[in-house]
Amino acid sequence: MLRRPASIPRRAAAAVEFAVLSPFLVVLLLGLWEVGRLVEVSQTLNNAAREGARQAATGQLSNAQVQAVVLNYLASAGIPTQNATVTVNDLTSPGADASAAAQMDRLQVTVTVPLSDVRWAALYLVTSPGTQLSGQATWLSLKDQDYPTTVTSPAGY
Repeated sequence: MLRRPASIPRRAAAAVEFAVLSPFLVVLLLGLWEVGRLVEVSQTLNNAAREGARQAATGQLSNAQVQAVVLNYLASAGIPTQNATVTVNDLTSPGADASAAAQMDRLQVTVTVPLSDVRWAALYLVTSPGTQLSGQATWLSLKDQDYPTTVTSPAGY
């Protein structure tokens, strides 16, 4: 049996090991990249919903105007808006417009975007085609109460 002396380097061994491990490293890096993208998009959706709820809480914007604010936020953040869905709900008085909300009504804004619009890599291999990402915010209406036009003085003044 022939033995190789210990002083002879094994130059090809590292190349073979890298060739075997490189597909796993690539998949790991792509997965890390895609998860980072999902976290970024999720944070952007939550921020857009929060901004919409904050605007709705003023009582000065209608539901359609709040939806436009949210879609503008998404567009400026680089999120495609063609399939985005924005809903504005008054949880205290269901069906009421945000501009008609009374003070301290709970207003909820929900933003939904298909995963297929925001993914970067082949994540469809592990998710279904209908997967949706969403963000939601609930805010209390801070609509100012009307100041009385006539003020009566208390008795005795």
